[in-house]
Amino acid sequence: MNVALTGRVAATLGVLALACGSAAAVHTPPPAPRGQALADLQQAIYRAGIGPATWHIDTVSVQPGADVQTVEVIGDLDGARHALDERFPGRTWVVRGHITSDLVWRHGHDYVLEGELQGLDRPDFQVFSTDAAPDGRTSVGVVGDLAAARTYLEARYPGRTTAHGNTAP
Repeated sequence: MNVALTGRVAATLGVLALACGSAAAVHTPPPAPRGQALADLQQAIYRAGIGPATWHIDTVSVQPGADVQTVEVIGDLDGARHALDERFPGRTWVVRGHITSDLVWRHGHDYVLEGELQGLDRPDFQVFSTDAAPDGRTSVGVVGDLAAARTYLEARYPGRTTAHGNTAP
């Protein structure tokens, strides 16, 4: 009887050792970044959205305690998801963004025109920024078909706008 009991105990210990070993092998995600690491991650994500012709990152944020960054994108959401998943696997959640306007009054801005431009939601292009251009017109940042945006804006607002793509004007 002692041999049978010893065999059962040895078998049980072997199963426990195997279970503990496989539990230790399970990959646990790294802890959510905090402080400067969080700021660096968010800045890297934001910079990843500068340049593509079809999408632009509007904001990057995180809820307290969450380990995934919410990324508001203007333009091609699927393209942004794919690119950000490649660069930051499992770290981003892409949602449709909307242009946010600066509520501080600054000389030279045509806020009525900028508000109308920010409200555009066209299938061929989307506005991600507006600003006062040095020549007195309104600078309009767009993603999508830049030629279509320029044609539309010139026809609708002749001589009042200048359009640029998802890079610095």
